[in-house]
Amino acid sequence: MDRLPARASSTSSASACAGLFGSGLVCDGEGEPLGPGGCAVTEELVNGAGFAAGDRVADIGCGQGRSVAFMAARGISAIGIDADPGPLRAARDRVPGVLVQARGNALPFGDGALDGILSECVLSVMPDQAAILAEWARVLRPGGRLALADVYARSPASRESACARAGGIRSAVQLQSLIAAAGLVVTRFEDRSEVLRTWVGRFIFRYGSLEVLWGDAATARTMRAVAPGYCVALAVRPARPAPTATQAPAAT
Repeated sequence: MDRLPARASSTSSASACAGLFGSGLVCDGEGEPLGPGGCAVTEELVNGAGFAAGDRVADIGCGQGRSVAFMAARGISAIGIDADPGPLRAARDRVPGVLVQARGNALPFGDGALDGILSECVLSVMPDQAAILAEWARVLRPGGRLALADVYARSPASRESACARAGGIRSAVQLQSLIAAAGLVVTRFEDRSEVLRTWVGRFIFRYGSLEVLWGDAATARTMRAVAPGYCVALAVRPARPAPTATQAPAAT
């Protein structure tokens, strides 16, 4: 088994946002982790990816460990990874199993060591997403699966300028292109924006406004221009490298 360090050298959060977005610390009024779609989206991702008992699956950006606990209850060998020590401290109080402080672009696994990666509302807050996805592809075995849910930009008119200001929030086309460029084959990409609408209502009920989420009024205006939606995506690392656009398929 690969060595799993207790802490990485850096303890800063992956998110550049001044608010709670990407912090892993958003909770409902009862102190339970609050994420878009909750366990229903996690179950959809786990089922869609076919993660099964005994599979070794890393939850990147595990936050307070809700999805780690969900997978562990199914017999999946779940490993929680987060760059921020705050959510990990909360996770250790509630989640049995392996929890590791590490960054998404420097995972403590050998090549092809994992059967799967789960990523929920994490990639959009990370810098250099191309490098991060390449690292995720590196640690997946051939046939290993990526199960991802995240925010994406839905507004065609404003996506270029607003996405640039919003940092890592990409359009659906951009997000799928990034995944494919890492050598993964996207097998499913679907809009789940209805869960984001429900989550926004619960967040405002708990925290009073969305400015708390984004950190300031200017960032909140930028995010409205992006018209954020929510998506689920599945991808697989092929047994052999996927052909590029310039490569012709082999003759049969």
